[in-house]
Amino acid sequence: MKPGLIKGALLLRRNLIALLATLAIFLVVFPRTPIYEMLMTVEGGLVDTSAYSYAMYGGSLAVYAAFVLQSLFSRDFRKDFEHKEMINEIRKSSEECHQAFRNLKRKLEPSAQMRLSGMVKESDEIVQSFLNGDKNVLKVRAVQQSIKLTSAYIKLADMFRVRATASSGERISQLAKRINANIANLNSVRDPGIANELKRVIAADERMIESLKNERLELEKIDARLQYMESTIGMLKYNIIANLESEDILRNLESDVHEADALNTVLYERYDERREEMRMRL
Repeated sequence: MKPGLIKGALLLRRNLIALLATLAIFLVVFPRTPIYEMLMTVEGGLVDTSAYSYAMYGGSLAVYAAFVLQSLFSRDFRKDFEHKEMINEIRKSSEECHQAFRNLKRKLEPSAQMRLSGMVKESDEIVQSFLNGDKNVLKVRAVQQSIKLTSAYIKLADMFRVRATASSGERISQLAKRINANIANLNSVRDPGIANELKRVIAADERMIESLKNERLELEKIDARLQYMESTIGMLKYNIIANLESEDILRNLESDVHEADALNTVLYERYDERREEMRMRL
């Protein structure tokens, strides 16, 4: 049995009220009855009240325990508990997504910030529509997947930012200028050793330019994926708000999430491999 379920039963308002009500009966109501007076006095002498205190607290705890056990085995209570847990998990996932959004947003250029903010805003509207409306099974799964898709988008946007900075057009232009300068120097150099060294530098720079161009092509693919994810979250928001959710839509969304996660994994692995290659060259 889940610890959270037990904690929920212990702190359930109904059960706490039962405990307090039982204590109130023992402390306030029962002492005012003739039966209490009869039990507490024998031949005019007051009997030790410690036994009554033990009975009072023990009885209250027994009643409380009975109510708690009844809650633990109640189908309605378990269903309500699972529903609240699900809502809390969605709120937690949404907040984690927001934290990642805030961390990334300040690192982006204005245009990328607008795109990221738009994606997160769409996701927020989906979550709020869910929290304020019907919570059927399909809608629950759709909202959970929408948060996962937004989280994957944030990771992909971060990877795009890092790699776009490393493969900027300015860097390619600088390498091209250095190649041209070294080619010009090569034509005037008479020392074979210096000439060979210049040729090595030119070849290395040409390979770097080729690598950066390939990187820019991959970045275009990543950007296309980001745009697709933006369209997907917008379509999902419309379907959820209009109550048009279906199994087909949900399956497509789950597939998009899996593809986005897989793409992020591959991109991070490639990025680490390329950084290691660059480190080895240096």
